[in-house]
Amino acid sequence: MMARDIDDWQYRLSPQTQPGAIPVGRFWLTLGPGLTAFPLIDAAGIARGVILGFPIDLRGRHVIDGPWQVPFTPGADIDRFALDVLWSLGGRFLLILDCNGQSRIYPDCSAQVPCVWDAEAGLVGSTAHALYDDPTYEARLDRKLLADLGVVGEGWLPGGLTAHRGLARLLPGHRLDLDDLTPRRFWPLGAIPVTEDTDAVVDETVALVQAQLQAVIDSPKRLGLALTAGHETRLLLACARPFIGRFDTITVVGQDRHTIDTATARRIGRDMGLNHVELPRRDSTPAQYERFVRRGGHCNADGNSRFHPSVWPIAATHTFLGGLGGEVGRAFLWRSTDGPDTPMSVDTLTNRFGLPKLPVVTEALTRWYKALPPLDTYGILDLAYLENRMGPWYAVQFCSDPTLVRMAPLFTYRGVELMLSLPPEWKRDSRLGHEIIRRHWPELLRYPFNSLGRWRDTLVKLQKVARNPRIVMKKLRKLRT
Repeated sequence: MMARDIDDWQYRLSPQTQPGAIPVGRFWLTLGPGLTAFPLIDAAGIARGVILGFPIDLRGRHVIDGPWQVPFTPGADIDRFALDVLWSLGGRFLLILDCNGQSRIYPDCSAQVPCVWDAEAGLVGSTAHALYDDPTYEARLDRKLLADLGVVGEGWLPGGLTAHRGLARLLPGHRLDLDDLTPRRFWPLGAIPVTEDTDAVVDETVALVQAQLQAVIDSPKRLGLALTAGHETRLLLACARPFIGRFDTITVVGQDRHTIDTATARRIGRDMGLNHVELPRRDSTPAQYERFVRRGGHCNADGNSRFHPSVWPIAATHTFLGGLGGEVGRAFLWRSTDGPDTPMSVDTLTNRFGLPKLPVVTEALTRWYKALPPLDTYGILDLAYLENRMGPWYAVQFCSDPTLVRMAPLFTYRGVELMLSLPPEWKRDSRLGHEIIRRHWPELLRYPFNSLGRWRDTLVKLQKVARNPRIVMKKLRKLRT
């Protein structure tokens, strides 16, 4: 098979040398336009690999834009060194280590720079689009699987599956050994202890977010902070209060799913005196839609594939920070009847996802499930959401629209660890976000979350179902258990 030229924000690791490629173990790393790779230097001044993407140094509170030195050195355990590095980073990145005769890939906490591999061909890269020529891409594309899972719409590919036969995805919490192209969980390897100090969780979460806000504010591009009607964007806004005047809030405005966001964000922006930018929703053309889907390896075709041109007016001027990740701290897959010992299975998880029970999905989720560390039901559901929903659904879109740099400051390893440590009652009541807002900008609690009132909310939902009847089937599947 002949691989195509590397597209924007894509990368490929190949055993064959390429002009301008970077040596990594037995591989050669080739980067597409716009994607940077910075050398990782240990405390002794020795190069230990590279960091791809848009990383942030949390301690230094700056966007990394060149060789980056860490204050530690690797010992015999490369995973321990990787954890030290990963806990020092925010932003959106992929870590490729090459030290002590070992080469491994580690994703950020939600695999926001995607990684897929073809074990038979010995290739690793961002997407099928980076690895395959057109005939191979089409021949191995499993269109029936995509249709069965409803990927054009609300569906996605969990468990390490991709849209192409023989191509696997690296999930969050797992690393890929480049010597034999085998994945293995590296974090977490056990239950995260429930915190006894929720005040400390609130304070440290705010500090992590503010470190990344400061880093972007001090970078060449202006900070654009998402503002919707949801919990997480308001949490971020509360954290950003000390930086008022140094950022813009950004809302895509229009009808349908944007109706509630438009009304609520407009009120908040006006009342709080924010620099509020409204971007009219712009639908993609058929060619733009196809390009979006192809660049992501046909692994996502949700609403962003239809509306992504809406953000292009700020792509050259802003770095965009959104609220994704906060769902980890608010019991997203839990039900009111769940307890720590509620029986859990692959079938139950499939139902919670609202996905159809296909043999290939069951097999993939079973492999993931069997490799879990000892966890209670809450822990299983939280990792299922992070690793089999956020990674394979949200993060795969990184390469789909290589224009606007997007980051999610709630998605750091330490930030996720803090959310996982919250008591069950905090998660059920979404208390982390409310506590942060209450302490740092309580006036923001005056506005409803994700609501325009009962009747208008119902109308918006009915309009959404009318456009995509598959939503009803997804809801019915979730009621199976």
